Amino acid sequence: MKKNLIYAVILIAMTYAACIEKPIYPSKPVIAYKDFIRYGSNPSEPDSVELVVSFTDNEGDIGLEQADTQGVYKYGNIWLVYYYDSSGTWAAFDSSVGTLVFDTFKFAYRVPPVLPEGDPAEPMKGLIYVKQSTFVKVHDTIKYVVYLYDRAGHRSDTIHTPAIKF
Repeated sequence: MKKNLIYAVILIAMTYAACIEKPIYPSKPVIAYKDFIRYGSNPSEPDSVELVVSFTDNEGDIGLEQADTQGVYKYGNIWLVYYYDSSGTWAAFDSSVGTLVFDTFKFAYRVPPVLPEGDPAEPMKGLIYVKQSTFVKVHDTIKYVVYLYDRAGHRSDTIHTPAIKF
């Protein structure tokens, strides 16, 4: 009797597992704005901030190893470009075409690998928290333009955060 019950439980579990389909996402990462978190005693003058972005990727190849420093990964794999409200029009703080990564208002960050090295590719979704440990508020209303690269070199679409008021 006990043996039959164990076989029945195993059979039900296997049947249930076989019915669960893995989601299918595009190979190109898909990102979306989720939140903007302010840290410090005064929300209008935060000492640090964190941008939260959700992602999906069909292969789960989000994130870089420390050794990944070639090509588009030289500085990082998620980019934030700072914009400010200039009398009702959004303007890049430094709009020169040759803006480099170390420019104060264009930020590149390295997202650590989501899947460990050697794990098989599989669909992934999750959240990326991009913390700016030192935040200097230059304008009263800002937004970020954000994009992400996966390890295969696929670039996500560019997203715009909503207006962030201080």
